[in-house]
Amino acid sequence: MAKRIHIEQIKKTFPGVVALDTVDIEVPEGEFFTLLGPSGCGKTTLLRTIAGFYQQDSGHIHIGDTIIDKVPAHQRDIGMVFQNYAVFPHMTVAENVAFGLKNRKVPAADITKRVAKALATVQLTGYESRTPDQLSGGQQQRVGLARAMVIEPRLLLLDEPLSNLDAKLRIQMREDILDIQRQLGITAVYVTHDQEEALVISDRIAVMNFGKVQQIGTPWEIYRDPANEFVATFVGSMNLFTGQDMLSFLDSDSRPSLLVPENKKPEEYRTAFRPEDVRILLPGQPTPPETIAIKGEVAKALYLGADVIYRVKIGEGQILTVNEYISEHSDFREESTRVTVCIPKSKLLFFAAGDGSRLRLGG
Repeated sequence: MAKRIHIEQIKKTFPGVVALDTVDIEVPEGEFFTLLGPSGCGKTTLLRTIAGFYQQDSGHIHIGDTIIDKVPAHQRDIGMVFQNYAVFPHMTVAENVAFGLKNRKVPAADITKRVAKALATVQLTGYESRTPDQLSGGQQQRVGLARAMVIEPRLLLLDEPLSNLDAKLRIQMREDILDIQRQLGITAVYVTHDQEEALVISDRIAVMNFGKVQQIGTPWEIYRDPANEFVATFVGSMNLFTGQDMLSFLDSDSRPSLLVPENKKPEEYRTAFRPEDVRILLPGQPTPPETIAIKGEVAKALYLGADVIYRVKIGEGQILTVNEYISEHSDFREESTRVTVCIPKSKLLFFAAGDGSRLRLGG
């Protein structure tokens, strides 16, 4: 049965390194929750602490209503899927999946039924007698997933399970994992450094850096309403300029129209906006209302099929990125084309120049 998990004030240090710094997270029953961040941010350390492979220095881990701080890893009733598959090469697929059940002294008849059900869930029926060397990387990862699920754990932990797969297979497998999690209704905590993967697969995301949780929210909240500059720039692409630069990009008549955080001098804040929120106009096209307009020149145009990424040179050689959807009626802007870049005022974000904290208009 799925259980909620509560991470309460967890601290973990290694020699010379604070790996987890007072981490607080609440994951409701049945949620697909993702720990996202760069290498070394503490996400895998947190996952392994939940699993019982590491012991926290302080704080508590609750699964359901039970504190499991002192419970050994093999008694926590947690399923774990690893990055490197971790299948036993000398065992068949069926033997690999049955391993945890045999250790729990489950009757043989029940093992056969549960292994068959787990393999059907991960679409590996018929592969029972194969060994890992006869499987693709994606199939081996499915075996690891089946082995974690067959014990019917209270919690499923996944440590970058797709990072060793090719790009196309990663896309398919992430959807399969989400489908299986929904089907079983199990609580899952998933670790990744891939921002797109986290946005696609998660009910909620915790963005981590230097052992601290920077923000917890839905994919939409993380992407569109970032708590600080780190979250804004780590999750997706972002144009980021100092307050002084933004003023310098505009002609003198347009500068009063630039939104500025209240009581902040240009050197005290940075302005940010997403590439897909920007529109490129050719000479003579009217500027939409409630936008700021910056003149520039297309330095590079990267055609990606469905859209085009433009690098537009503005100011004294700074580069602004535009991601524009392309249809058969769209104008393709060649390199060296003079353009006007329009940014909706409603899409501008502001961050303190010192600590990167979010600044809101009006205070």
